[in-house]
Amino acid sequence: NAYQVRLIDALDDTYPVLHAVLGDEDFFALGEEFVAAHPSIHRSIRWYGSELAEYLGASLPYAEQPIFSEIALLEWTLAEVFDSADAEPVQRAALAAIDAAAWSELRFEFHHSLRRLSLQWNTVAVWQAISRGETPPDPECAEYPVPWLLWRQDLQNYFRSMTADEAAALDAALNGGNFGDLCEALN
Repeated sequence: NAYQVRLIDALDDTYPVLHAVLGDEDFFALGEEFVAAHPSIHRSIRWYGSELAEYLGASLPYAEQPIFSEIALLEWTLAEVFDSADAEPVQRAALAAIDAAAWSELRFEFHHSLRRLSLQWNTVAVWQAISRGETPPDPECAEYPVPWLLWRQDLQNYFRSMTADEAAALDAALNGGNFGDLCEALN
């Protein structure tokens, strides 16, 4: 059982809030089921468990509580953000040096840590409360998915919700749009 136990330990390292929500017994049972369905294919154990959010969303009884899948998605994404490659941000002076006539065709490259999520549940509030050792709010489903932006600066992860306009502009940029496309998305 050492192989299975080590993979469950790896899941616990990546998904501590999910573990807290489920409790020890249910998390270990989930771990056994997941390891049986998804043996490790990675050379590094750090990358084990990327499919857990999808697994929770498709497997009973976990699929009956969609927030479980979203918590796993958030925790995996935060781990990806933290582990992403470093990059030097463009300095303000470099942007100021760009000719104003060239801005409309300017395309942006984003820091490797940048991630974009849409969450239907109050997943972040639940995650934050449990991370602080507080009693989490009851799960609540929003009328519409809330767009979230996640990134790392130095060795600290950050995240925040976005307005619909911000999300549209970011999505345009992430899909290769130029600065003119971003401005149109904000109109």
